[in-house]
Amino acid sequence: MKFKQYLGIVVAILTTVICSPSYAQSPACFNTSCAAALRVCNSMSQDFDFYAGNDASCGNTTLYYIFQFAGNGPGLQVNLINATGTWETYGPFNTSALTNCELVDSYLNQISSGDFSSATCTISSTSNKYYILKVKPQTCSGTVQIITQQGARLYCADEVKCSDCITSFSPSAGKYVVSAWVKEDQAPAGTTSYTNPYIEISYANSTQVNVLVPQGVIIDGWQRIEGLIDIPTGATNMSIQLKTNGADAFFDDIRFFPEDGSMMSYVYDPISLRLMAELDERNYATFYEYDEEGKLVRVKKETERGIMTIQENRENILKQD
Repeated sequence: MKFKQYLGIVVAILTTVICSPSYAQSPACFNTSCAAALRVCNSMSQDFDFYAGNDASCGNTTLYYIFQFAGNGPGLQVNLINATGTWETYGPFNTSALTNCELVDSYLNQISSGDFSSATCTISSTSNKYYILKVKPQTCSGTVQIITQQGARLYCADEVKCSDCITSFSPSAGKYVVSAWVKEDQAPAGTTSYTNPYIEISYANSTQVNVLVPQGVIIDGWQRIEGLIDIPTGATNMSIQLKTNGADAFFDDIRFFPEDGSMMSYVYDPISLRLMAELDERNYATFYEYDEEGKLVRVKKETERGIMTIQENRENILKQD
């Protein structure tokens, strides 16, 4: 079976407790301690998904969030979706200093607490004051939803400014390679090429449109899309759309990089953290299979002729009488 269930341009190593905003593909956030509380500063509804795994962390995880209101008036409402658990709120604090965590750990400066199943968590705003939200899910996964009430504003002026930090995805004018793998759902047997899915790239302030379609052979149900695009000089914005002409389709291993560059991707098992697949410069995968002891037993390579086994290990233990 082909490991095309892993979607994304960047592969992140997953740890026991994962918490990430569902509105963006950002790295996992580990806000399981007060000192590492996640700063909430967008004045809009935000959903933060969490997954504690099926181990000792499940049901014993505590998530922390910190925010600062920019003025008096409406505040926040917090919901726990597809999960059960309790909440505690602390504040107001004059600063975001770590000494606030000592008060939280001692249950001092607590404003309110409750169970999401029987009460609504709301926090009223006080201008320029900090608040800490403590959520204790009783389930392995779910979503912490933080809704900024109409008229409320969160203050973010004291965030660290970094001129050298990586910005959002904003490629400059020039040539780029776009690559992906696509699979049509319920395609007829004997299909040699997919005709419905495609990638469409358009640009603001430009009439240029790039359409990339599947090419090459179908490998284990998947066909590759790859093409070279040239972003026009006057473009101020770019839209990348994954489209299909009617039939349902799956897109995976999406890549976008400069023509004179190269890219490799890595897929790790979220539980064992073992390397499961490695995608080369052409977006072809090498798969790694392990036995129950974690020893590498088989290596398979994805090629234009199909998936080939290129290495296989066997170990036998001789039992002495």
